[in-house]
Amino acid sequence: MKNFKKTEYSDLREEIALGKFPRVVGRKEEMDRLTRIINRSLNNNIIIVSQSGAGKTSLVYGWIKNLAKEEKYDHLGFVQLSTEHLFNLDNNSEEGMYFKTTMSELPSCVLFMDNFGRVVYGNSNLLSNTARLYNDILKNPEVKVLLTMEPKEYNWIEREYPAFTKMFETVKLRKQHNFEYVQILQSKMLQLNKNHKVIVSSIEMEEIISHVERFPSLGHLPQAAISLLDEGIVLAKSMNQKMLTSEIISNIISAKIGIPKMQLSGNEIEILKNLNQTLNSKIINQTKSVNKIIQTLQRAKLGIRNPSKPLGSFLILGPSGVGKTETAKLISEIMFGRKESFIRFDMSEFGQDHTVQRLIGAPAGYSGYESGGALTNALQKEPHCLILLDEIEKAHPKIFDIFLQVLDDGRLTSGQNETVDACNSIIMATSNIGVNVILEEFNKGKDVMSEKFIQEKMIPELAKMFRLEFINRFDSILIFNPLSLPNLIEIAKLEIKKVEKRLTKHNVSFDIDQKELEERIKPLLDERFGARPVKRFIEETCESLLVNTLLNK
Repeated sequence: MKNFKKTEYSDLREEIALGKFPRVVGRKEEMDRLTRIINRSLNNNIIIVSQSGAGKTSLVYGWIKNLAKEEKYDHLGFVQLSTEHLFNLDNNSEEGMYFKTTMSELPSCVLFMDNFGRVVYGNSNLLSNTARLYNDILKNPEVKVLLTMEPKEYNWIEREYPAFTKMFETVKLRKQHNFEYVQILQSKMLQLNKNHKVIVSSIEMEEIISHVERFPSLGHLPQAAISLLDEGIVLAKSMNQKMLTSEIISNIISAKIGIPKMQLSGNEIEILKNLNQTLNSKIINQTKSVNKIIQTLQRAKLGIRNPSKPLGSFLILGPSGVGKTETAKLISEIMFGRKESFIRFDMSEFGQDHTVQRLIGAPAGYSGYESGGALTNALQKEPHCLILLDEIEKAHPKIFDIFLQVLDDGRLTSGQNETVDACNSIIMATSNIGVNVILEEFNKGKDVMSEKFIQEKMIPELAKMFRLEFINRFDSILIFNPLSLPNLIEIAKLEIKKVEKRLTKHNVSFDIDQKELEERIKPLLDERFGARPVKRFIEETCESLLVNTLLNK
């Protein structure tokens, strides 16, 4: 390597001798494959693909360390080239020409460039120039090139310059078993606990891993788990705690992603048991439909339903203001515990053909390609979520095709050709289709929530707008009842309690006269608008009373 300046590369054999490389847990299958590929006479260059934090660099270092230990490939130099040095070069400059010359004179070696994809991603000219620079090297069987990158970077390079990726064998890292992640955390304890001496059991390590799997916004395993463990040890020490506990872990995660600690430490079985009482106490006169939603979610969370589908998918019909959106918000809050887990799409904004791209992202070569789509981005960031498709009948028919895949397979393919998992989400769609039919039959005293009514009256109405294959993808088609006067009075009382809770700092409570309340609510009864006029009335009246009281003190 005499032609290279020392600042341009590091000889990984020297670092092995100094004991700098970490121990790799598991990954035997991937390391064996790297060895087979490097040993080939043709096409012996490698791209390693995984999400950031999943262990690409550690895999390479561990693999090289194993080879050195077994005295294999002693004739090969393992060289890590500086991406910063390489990509700061001007290809038209004298230094750039010198660099090309030295690259062409490389001896037999493995040339490793970490995070290659991050440097070229989104810059087609840089990718093209780099591919030309590497062209001769990649054809030289004595020089093996090893690059690492993330899936989105690989997909972009493959589309922009397919000839480049064809000169490599691609190795995609699999998700490791949880017991291997525990071993990785245990292997880091000496380094992380050097100055703290906090006891960490394997149970707490498993809990950390479980939280990272549940909340992708924390990062990817194992790196995100290592970071949580590190912070947990520091926090335990600062609290003079000898052991890392579940409470300390919950404190850190709550601070990081804003989820209530009760939701993290709560018993999911208890949440499922209480779901019926919690929802039906707040959603008035919709017991039959709400119970059907609850039963579906209970089956899903207990592992009885098909795991390759969303936790539940529901098409909810009924007039405005009867609790469809409120039900979605409550379920999201109870099941997932975060405001960010309620994701609402106003489908009237997706009425044009081209708006499909806004949901899943533009394909390669189109404007906005790198930014992704609103739906796919939301699912990647918050896979444990409730997605509400409000007034779905107003969307363009092409939008319905997207949801065929989501409802059937629990996954979605983005414009960047990435598969997004929707198996931990709840899909709820609302529609005002057939409202006149519902109101007419309800006023005749018919049970508009019955299966018979839905099949005989509502399916024909839905079929005018949606293909039957789309309608049949939903777990349930549900109808929410129109609201009667007693229902509105009950809702008014709930709204008054909400206002009181919101104004706790003013120590406010409202003395309600039942007859007066009934008289004031009666003129607001309109089955077409449901509870919305009542909610506005309560809010305005209560707030005005408080304003007058505060101003006249």
